[in-house]
Amino acid sequence: MELISQIDAVIREFIAWAATLNPWLCVLLALVLLSLETSLFIGLLIPGEATLLLTIAVLGARWAPALFGAAVLGNVIGQSGGYWLGRLIGPGLRNTWVGRKIGARRWQAAEAVVHDTGGRALITTRFVAVVHAVVPAVVGTLRLPYRRFLMLSAAAGALWSAVQTIVAVVLGETARAVGYGWTVLALTCAGGLAAGIFVIRSARRQSARRTAERADADAAGSPGRSAGLDAGLQRIRSS
Repeated sequence: MELISQIDAVIREFIAWAATLNPWLCVLLALVLLSLETSLFIGLLIPGEATLLLTIAVLGARWAPALFGAAVLGNVIGQSGGYWLGRLIGPGLRNTWVGRKIGARRWQAAEAVVHDTGGRALITTRFVAVVHAVVPAVVGTLRLPYRRFLMLSAAAGALWSAVQTIVAVVLGETARAVGYGWTVLALTCAGGLAAGIFVIRSARRQSARRTAERADADAAGSPGRSAGLDAGLQRIRSS
């Protein structure tokens, strides 16, 4: 209880300070944070939902259209940055300093989701905490054509931005009444639960698919792992 009260006090102090800034500067800062979220994996630490919620709290609901536009643009820029990091560096990105800090489990979770749903993972995982920050880089390492990537990224950005802007407006009013500390706790728990369920389901489906592919490969007398990888890549590029 005391910790939540402290979080609420800190957030209210931040909102009071940020309210003294130029509103367009706040929109620009939100754009920058949302751009960094998936390009440099900042989303592992600062979720985009929190950025929109705080900015709406500072500026008020009348700035929602401007923040929606900033969110869409930030999503496309950020995911494109993550994509090109993955495409230029390749699978070796996992072995870089940043890749090691992300951790093998997060990479494996993102790869399981991408192999399970293909390029559509850019849309489905945009609403999933943690995983969405890594998926664009994973897709880049698998060399999905950029034009296809950009279409999926724009669709994901528009859908996520519309939903989250509306949620931020609603939660902003709720947070003023019940406290920002409780609101942050609720968002964190909901995001973590959704991420866990989504990743576990994808991992199970991927495991079942690999088992079936190995069985088919053994029956045909050919290497199962190579066949499974080729099938996965084909699913990603054609999705």
